[in-house]
Amino acid sequence: MSTHLKIISEVASLTRPFGRYLASRVTGGKIPLAVTLSLTNRCNFRCVYCHVPALPHGEMDTQEWLHAIDELAAAGMIRASVMGGEPLLREDCGEVIRHIKRRGVHAAMNTNGWLVEERIEDVARLDVVCVSIDGPKEVHDVQRRKGSYDRVVRAIERSLSAGVQVVTMTVVTPKSRETIDVVLRMAKEMGFRAHFHLEHDADCDTNKPISPQIDDAGVADLARLLMRRKDEGFPVGPSRTFLRALADKGRRLHGCDTCYASRYFCHVMPDGTVVPCLLTHRSPGAVSGRELGYVEALQRLPQPMDAGCSCEPLQEMNMMLGGHPEVVLNALGLAGRS
Repeated sequence: MSTHLKIISEVASLTRPFGRYLASRVTGGKIPLAVTLSLTNRCNFRCVYCHVPALPHGEMDTQEWLHAIDELAAAGMIRASVMGGEPLLREDCGEVIRHIKRRGVHAAMNTNGWLVEERIEDVARLDVVCVSIDGPKEVHDVQRRKGSYDRVVRAIERSLSAGVQVVTMTVVTPKSRETIDVVLRMAKEMGFRAHFHLEHDADCDTNKPISPQIDDAGVADLARLLMRRKDEGFPVGPSRTFLRALADKGRRLHGCDTCYASRYFCHVMPDGTVVPCLLTHRSPGAVSGRELGYVEALQRLPQPMDAGCSCEPLQEMNMMLGGHPEVVLNALGLAGRS
């Protein structure tokens, strides 16, 4: 299928969910348009900036995850992102992906890349795979796991060969900040889009400082660099709308009270707890989808009331739902220079 026909098909498939979304905007209701499914907190890496593997390891079984997908898809879910920990540590990850696709839902997955080669048949069923890469080997292997850089490169190559769209996520630390151009050159040569995520506190507490060497001025410099590279034709993933906001406002684009998390997107933790997003997973008011059902859990989910963040996937979703056309075109790969 050509790129334009694929885009037309994707847009057509969104007609019914979009109608539900518009109705919910009028009535003040909620709809789970985009849901992140954290299958596990277990991980075979110990990245220097992440404490997710230290979180509780209680997990739903396969049938419970398939039931959650059924319920959420029936309620309007159009995109499911599978993540962890490292989701491919679960033997049933492929079954979860297949079930998402059976329900006509766009399937994405975040992975550290270590197991992609041996699980390529499962990965090949995805619409998008997001592979973590923090820079060249001497940076990536120190921040993530020795020997992992070479596996990441092979994971990207195998996924592209299997026809899966590949994006990468680089956590911007003081070390990886200096190697952004290395990642972008790699992206241009290999054919993937590169995204960049500011380092947060390891416990995902946005009220704690990010890396002390990346203050708001540093965040603005990063955003301006990425805009320049985007204009130069490098495959920079974030939209210009997001990058301009980041350059103007720094690490907090707006407060949690105006975020669409808990209204149109949410995060299901490994034990079935529903939270607005991973950055608010410890906030009071989390609701058990396992006990109440996932749609009911979303309805009862309170709006977080914190200072906000600059997490790119969350903010891009906010901007799309806020009606920013450049963000939508960027997500479809149609945004030109501006």
